[in-house]
Amino acid sequence: ILDKNYEFNEYNKRLINDVMSYNPVIIKTEDINKYNWFLTDHNDPEQSVGLGANIVGCIDHHMNSKKVKNIILSDIGSATLFVYDLFKKEYSFNEEEKRSIFFAFMDDSKYGMSSRYKESDAILADELGFGRNYKELFKKYFIPTDLTKGVEYAISNGYKKIRYENIFFESSFIETYGINGLDEYKKIITSKDSFLGRWVDYENERTYVIFKYDNKIYEKEYPFIASRATTVMKDLIEYLKVNGYLQQ
Repeated sequence: ILDKNYEFNEYNKRLINDVMSYNPVIIKTEDINKYNWFLTDHNDPEQSVGLGANIVGCIDHHMNSKKVKNIILSDIGSATLFVYDLFKKEYSFNEEEKRSIFFAFMDDSKYGMSSRYKESDAILADELGFGRNYKELFKKYFIPTDLTKGVEYAISNGYKKIRYENIFFESSFIETYGINGLDEYKKIITSKDSFLGRWVDYENERTYVIFKYDNKIYEKEYPFIASRATTVMKDLIEYLKVNGYLQQ
């Protein structure tokens, strides 16, 4: 991983410590151009190593940024599950690797609650041998976004830079039970220049989206757990097209 002061939240710490031995190689940002890179779980270099890095290939399941050559894309709900599907006939995954793959799928699908979740993904994940006790695993592992220091402090949770054609904006999300703090979150998002905010309420299984761009505000409420990559971005692109920011 890059030395960009990345902080694991308590949810990620719990999951990582329980499923794998995590000893990442730390690469200094100024040394990026000393290496070749293979991207996984994203295909926009601006989200990691930058546009000037030597990227030799990519495996991903998000929208194609069209900035990387030698890319393999899939609609499988987890990038790790996609890697497993690609190589399971050529490589014997050990138990730790299978467990890591399974819980990456659990995280990506929000334990089967996300709009990203598909039955075909679950059938593939069944091959890993961990069953489908998704609800029990959610209760055991999920930790809401820490809001004890205020919504402003938590604004960077799930932070990502997103560029689609000529449109650029930042994004983050809050995952919690209920909507206490949602109004404050909306005020913070709408005070920014270009930002996509997503508030996920697991108590009522609803998702609230706030998007600020070109001094215009777009809001949408989903009566389910809406995936940023699968559902929200699709609707957002349509909004940008209808309002003339993208070509139809």
